[in-house]
Amino acid sequence: MRYTVASDTPGRLRLRLSLGFVSEREAYGIESLLCTLDGVRDANVHAANASVLVHCDASPLVRMTVLNAVRDLDVLCLPVADAPAERLEHALAKEDDRFQLEVGQLLVWSALRRLLPAPIRTVVTVVRALRYVRDGLHQLLRGRLTVEVLDATAIAASILRGTPAEADTIMLLLGLSDAMERHVRSRTRLSLEQGLVARASHVWRVTDEEDELVALDRVLVGDLLRLRAGSVVPVDGCVKSGVAALNEASMTGEAELVRKEAGSTVFAGTAIEDGELVVRVTVPPGASRIDAIATMVERTAELKSSSQSKAESLADKLVPVAFASFLGILAVTRNVGKALAVLMVDYSCALRLSTPIAVMSAMREATEYDVVVKGGKYLEALAEADTIVFDKTGTLTQASPRLAAVVSAGDTSEETILRLAACIEEHFPHAVAHAIVDGAAEHSLTHEPELHAQVRYIVAHGIAAEVGGEHAVLGSAHFVFEDEGVPLPDGFEEHVDEVSPGTGHVYLARDGVLLGALCVEDPLREGVRATLDALRGLRIEHVVMLTGDSERAARATAAAAGIDEYRAQVLPEDKSAFVEALEAGGHRVVMVGDGINDSPALAAASVSVALADASDIARTVADVSIRSDSLDKLVVARDLSLRLQRRIDARYRLIVGLNTALIVLGVASLIPLTTAATLHNLSTVAIAASNTRPLLR
Repeated sequence: MRYTVASDTPGRLRLRLSLGFVSEREAYGIESLLCTLDGVRDANVHAANASVLVHCDASPLVRMTVLNAVRDLDVLCLPVADAPAERLEHALAKEDDRFQLEVGQLLVWSALRRLLPAPIRTVVTVVRALRYVRDGLHQLLRGRLTVEVLDATAIAASILRGTPAEADTIMLLLGLSDAMERHVRSRTRLSLEQGLVARASHVWRVTDEEDELVALDRVLVGDLLRLRAGSVVPVDGCVKSGVAALNEASMTGEAELVRKEAGSTVFAGTAIEDGELVVRVTVPPGASRIDAIATMVERTAELKSSSQSKAESLADKLVPVAFASFLGILAVTRNVGKALAVLMVDYSCALRLSTPIAVMSAMREATEYDVVVKGGKYLEALAEADTIVFDKTGTLTQASPRLAAVVSAGDTSEETILRLAACIEEHFPHAVAHAIVDGAAEHSLTHEPELHAQVRYIVAHGIAAEVGGEHAVLGSAHFVFEDEGVPLPDGFEEHVDEVSPGTGHVYLARDGVLLGALCVEDPLREGVRATLDALRGLRIEHVVMLTGDSERAARATAAAAGIDEYRAQVLPEDKSAFVEALEAGGHRVVMVGDGINDSPALAAASVSVALADASDIARTVADVSIRSDSLDKLVVARDLSLRLQRRIDARYRLIVGLNTALIVLGVASLIPLTTAATLHNLSTVAIAASNTRPLLR
């Protein structure tokens, strides 16, 4: 196999295979092969452009092993595999093996050092201590008194007092703590990578004749893609025409929408909230999306809960207190040993280590239940929430509604109405749109070649299109009859209710004349009432449903689901305003939505949630992404978040109580300083280890 090295940094290697593309099964096969190599933590191969990304140990030997393995691939007989899930499982297993090896090496060295002669043992201890002293001096030179300074002082003080065994014990336990934190962080990263970014499988490619729907892996650099409101940008590119407002929070963390027009650059993983763009592809599929995933995974470390931030901030603030206490006790007692107790036994290390490990472990555990939480602060927001707001269609109701009936308002045939509606709706990722398109397919109504020249999603609640030079609109009653001013024939709504009672209605008009209505059945998801009861049992005080449907349809759904409060005929901007009003009133709100028009409300809530069958934009904007279509995962997420908060609070009290007792005993000379320091470090490791235990049964 011939290849080129596209990027080569310590621990990260990107290659381009000369083949230019491979099949999906071959990509998985190459990934699986590379993951079996010693020192390789994870590998990703993108089929469309044969890009290989390897995360590995920063070792020249491992790098050469990877390159040799790629070179030895037989281009006529590439390895194949069926599913990437096995790759994740294998990567997690390798991470576990690496952690066990690292811990084993630390323990073996601790045992072997005791066999060395005392002078040599002391020299080795001093050499090992230099790294900690260097890190402490680095922080001091930056004008910061941090935990690293405290660790360096404790280790140096032990050596200067002639007790290198104390320094060895401290370094051993610090090493175990660091290894544990790296292990938890690595497992969390590997688990989160599988669900952070919505992945489009097909896109609309612009051609001379008409737009065509193609698989993403067939897209090439230079192709023109038409991207509409509600879609996630699948590749990096440059805008050729059009204007749109993009949500770039997945890349930048900024919630404000960004205007894009001709000449602007767009990035994979960002979401189009409003407008339409024609984008020229500048980076092949795969490279940009992998980078977007990596960026989001790195951002998870920044999205800390306030309890995590407070713990880390308190840990650093306590360092100067510890040094001041050391000087104060030394001035009063003139006893260095007693004064050292506040340096050897401090709160900072345990506080700084315990909470982040608890949060990262909870995020990793959530992925085992198909719940991807994009930052620790969202787990905290889930625990603090007292109100949950649901969108109706596609969230409380099934994400696969079906077309129940088509009712004509005049001479236009039902087949013509359905064919025209499907032609317009197929461009938009929403459950009702899918129902109409599928309904046309069931009736064998083809709508190719395309009838319309231009389709425009109107964020208020509908779609406008030019059909054979005529203006067509499709959407809710409010949109068609009030916004667009289409006359409503007397008694038509009542007639539609008689034909198809209990269904939602989508109206179609052309050149200002109503053609008819499409009735869509939207049954509740299974187990909705039980899920809502369980959430109330977990101290959710208010459950609200918002919908653009009629009062009649909303009332029926609320009664079936057991919801006491609902709002009908709610506009998208009203959903957002309703959530903002709840937040302003002191409530902490969870918003659960699935569609394009839910994204403003999702952004306004304390924490937003989208299910697996939600639109791409909802899953990208959401803070919590559930990788299944089951609402009971909300109960899992709430329960996990509450248990995490209880664990953090309990560990905080334990750390303060235990370390205070050790400091008092050390200063009072009731226990030797060595014993106090050892108990402190052992308790720190034990508490951190206990925070990795599963929260849920």
